[in-house]
Amino acid sequence: MKALLEQIVKGIVNNPDAVSVEERESVDFPGLIILEVTVDDSDKGILIGRSGKTINAIRDLIKISAIRNQKRVKVLVKEDERPGKENRRREEKEEVTPKEVDQQTSEMNTQASEEVEDMLNDEV
Repeated sequence: MKALLEQIVKGIVNNPDAVSVEERESVDFPGLIILEVTVDDSDKGILIGRSGKTINAIRDLIKISAIRNQKRVKVLVKEDERPGKENRRREEKEEVTPKEVDQQTSEMNTQASEEVEDMLNDEV
C-alpha cells in the first residue's frame, strides 16, 4: 500500500522527486498502519485539492486496497516543520476577556450612535 500511495501521489504532483511516504504502526490502535505523505510545499495544494477532494479520493483508494488485504490504513499529509508555526497560530488568536468585549461593544455602540446623530443633523 505504501508503494501504491507513493505512485498515486507522484503522478499528480509537480515535483515527484520530493515525494516520500513513511509507514509506521499506530501506538494507540494496534493493527492500524499510518502512511504519512511528505510533498514539496508548492505541491500541498495539489495533493489536498479543492475542499480536500483529492486527498479524500486518494484515501478512498488506499482504504479499498487495505480492505482487500484485510488491513487497516490511515493516510496523513505531513505538516510543515517550520519553527514557530504553532506558536504563530496561537499568537494570532489573542484571548480577550469578557470585560474587554463589553468595553469594545460599548465603544462601537457609542461610535455608531454618534454617526447616526451626525447623519440626522445633516438631513435637517
